[in-house]
Amino acid sequence: MPGRKAKPPRLWFREDDECWVILDQANGKRRQIRTGCRRDDTDGAAKALEKYIASRHIPSVGVTDPHFLPVADILTSYELAKRPKSDDARANAQHDLLLIRLLDLNTFFGAKMLADIKAQLCRDFVDWSTGVANENNRRARIPARKGTVSDQTARRRLEDLRAAVNLYHAEHTLDVVPKISLPEKTKGRERWLTRNEAARLLGAALGYVWDEGQANWRRKPTGELTRRERWIITRRRPAARFILIGLYSARREETIRRTQWIPTTTHPWMDLEAMVYQGRGSDERATKKRRPPAKIANRLRPHLVRWRNIDALRSAELRAAGIFASGEEIRFVVNRMHDGQPLAGKIRSAWEGILEDAGLGDDVVRHSLRHTAATWLMQQGTDHWQAAGWLGMTVEQLEQTYGHHHPDFQGEAAEAFGGRAESPSLSRQSRTGRL
Repeated sequence: MPGRKAKPPRLWFREDDECWVILDQANGKRRQIRTGCRRDDTDGAAKALEKYIASRHIPSVGVTDPHFLPVADILTSYELAKRPKSDDARANAQHDLLLIRLLDLNTFFGAKMLADIKAQLCRDFVDWSTGVANENNRRARIPARKGTVSDQTARRRLEDLRAAVNLYHAEHTLDVVPKISLPEKTKGRERWLTRNEAARLLGAALGYVWDEGQANWRRKPTGELTRRERWIITRRRPAARFILIGLYSARREETIRRTQWIPTTTHPWMDLEAMVYQGRGSDERATKKRRPPAKIANRLRPHLVRWRNIDALRSAELRAAGIFASGEEIRFVVNRMHDGQPLAGKIRSAWEGILEDAGLGDDVVRHSLRHTAATWLMQQGTDHWQAAGWLGMTVEQLEQTYGHHHPDFQGEAAEAFGGRAESPSLSRQSRTGRL
């Protein structure tokens, strides 16, 4: 029928040939492209279709009219611009995470033109990401997402889309730059631990179990403190180091996991001679998450010295066992107990068990250690300028988030009314009950 829109390339199973073929219609001509895949090889057929579509696509990089610029090309340009320039493990890991986010965006926006992006389409993406039923998505026959995420995760994806559009605009100057509408940003977690809760968290990391009914550590009938099995205690030892460093350095989890004993230009490291925590290697790129050098807290110093001596002995044992080469040392402060290697990823399963044994809820996350350190600093009446420099944030950020914990918080304003002499007329009115 004249004017009917051609269908996109699609798979069709030919019964006579017992093979999946790709049906395509371009320039008024119908084609059948054999995939060589039998009926049960649906994955292979799908990959063949994907490869065929990619071969037909003509990149439109350089186009400035949003009506003729596919979102997929903008995402591709952004990914190419963000590829690591060096073989840095951390940069490659961050790029892998970016790829996951961009693939998510491409699944929803990839077939659309940049001009299609409106506020409603952004809201449709949030509904698709969070698993909310959406009539627009149903009519567009957008496949359901495998697994759902929070609206804040969807917001992070849309921020990547906005960054990709802005980067393309900076290079090619779009005729019109669409506005990416984001869901409202929720307030960040500010959960901090009291001294008692921090002691319970550390005790649980060492294998002890908190009895909420008795409000004390659980004991055996003999009066001895209950403790978890040795293998659990060994598994939690890296988490115990992480907790102490987090409480007394306020560093983020990734920084703590990457911190080394020896001086390095590519990682954070502990300078135990000057007692300074070097939060960033000299060759590392500066980011908005500041990691300035900071004096190591008095409470943390003896633990670090003890751990350094322990790791020196463990290094010798690992060399003797043939696990380490001659001269090799344990480099990371938080390391695996059996082989001295850094943790493979975030502290997750061990953290959940520690929270349960400490009698704490899942509102206590690993980042709560940083909030705790900042809160304790304010409660001790630390000077705002020194506290902000030690935490790696601006004074304004410190006052806005933690300032109300300071003993001098708005003290002068609250006392401003105490020294004012009472008006005689006001005094008479108050005595007669007119106020």
